[in-house]
Amino acid sequence: MFWRGRRQSDNVEDVRGGGRKLVVAGGGCGTIIIALLILFLGGKPSDVMRVLPPVQGRLQMAPASPRAISSQDKKAGEFASVILADTEDVWREVFRAMGKAYRDQKMVLFTDITRSGCGAASSSTGPFYCPADE
Repeated sequence: MFWRGRRQSDNVEDVRGGGRKLVVAGGGCGTIIIALLILFLGGKPSDVMRVLPPVQGRLQMAPASPRAISSQDKKAGEFASVILADTEDVWREVFRAMGKAYRDQKMVLFTDITRSGCGAASSSTGPFYCPADE
């Protein structure tokens, strides 16, 4: 597949290199384990905050140290943007044929962790779609 030089989507938000990390302020190992269990079982960060006692500390998203994006990562982002553009073109045509309008979706490229409408999104979980973010 030849993808270089093709249209890239304008609906890509690339926050790689300046991502965020999950920090537990206060508490101990038990707090960390409880928080991770809640997040892994599909809970939202607000659920974690409700469960933890006030004296134990809080989960916080803190800025990570800025990192340079490798040329390989840059190419991967460009490739993903071209694929998204192709997807937009195809679905616009499919929807147009049905007499409807296709709403473009946004793709967020990130490292470590980011916020989504579904709560914290970790790069270790891989790609996912959050309906709350549309």
